[in-house]
Amino acid sequence: MAVKYLKKSPKTSSTDDTKTAEIVSTLLKDIETSKEQGCIDLTKKFDKYDGEIVVSKEKIEEIKKKLDQKTKDDVQFSHERVKKFAEAQLKNYGRDFEIELSKGLFAGQKLIPINTAGCYIPGGRYAHIASAVMSVTTAKVAGVKNIIACSPPKIGVGAHPTIIYTADLCGANVILNLGGVPAIAAMTNGLFNNPPADILVGPGNQFVAEAKRILFGKVGIDLFAGPT
Repeated sequence: MAVKYLKKSPKTSSTDDTKTAEIVSTLLKDIETSKEQGCIDLTKKFDKYDGEIVVSKEKIEEIKKKLDQKTKDDVQFSHERVKKFAEAQLKNYGRDFEIELSKGLFAGQKLIPINTAGCYIPGGRYAHIASAVMSVTTAKVAGVKNIIACSPPKIGVGAHPTIIYTADLCGANVILNLGGVPAIAAMTNGLFNNPPADILVGPGNQFVAEAKRILFGKVGIDLFAGPT
C-alpha cells in the first residue's frame, strides 16, 4: 500500500557544506572587524529588520501585558517543571567535597558556574519556546551570572513575543533581536555591552551549527549537533 501524505513538510533550501563554511567564515570575519554595526547591517540584510537589537525593559513589560494568559500559564508550567528538575539535578550531582588522601594531601571537587552563557533560541519557522526554557532555566539554576538570549527577529516586530516572554521569565539578563551567524558572533565576542560568552548552547540551522563549529575553542559549545 502506497504511503499517502496528509500533509507534507515544507521543503527547506539546502546549501552545500563547503559553501556554508565559506559563507559563515566570511561573515564571522566581517563581524570581528565591524563589531556591532556588522551585526546590525547583516540583520537588516538577512532578516529585513532594522529595529532595536537589545530588547528594552519597556518592550518586555509591553509583551507581558499583551500576551494571552493561556500562553503565559503554559510557559510558566513548563518553566516550573524544568527548574524543579534542574534544582534536584544540581543538588544530587553537583556536590562539593574534599578528602585527605594521605596526611597533608587533600583532593576534592568544587563546581563553579561559568560567568556567561549564550543561549540561541530558534525562531524562524516556529517559536522554539522549549529551547528557551531548557537552556535559560538550567543556566539560571546553575548560578550563571550573565545569561544572554538571542532569537531571530521578524520584520517590524523583533523576536517572537512568546520567546521574549519565556527568556525573561526563565532568567535571561539580556535578550537580543539577533539570529543566525550575527547572533553567534555577538555572544562569542561580547558585543552590545555584554561580556563574551563562555559557552554557547541551543539548536539552529546549518549556518548556526557551522558558526559554532568554527568558533569552538574560542568559546565552549554544547555539542556538534545537526542543524535544526
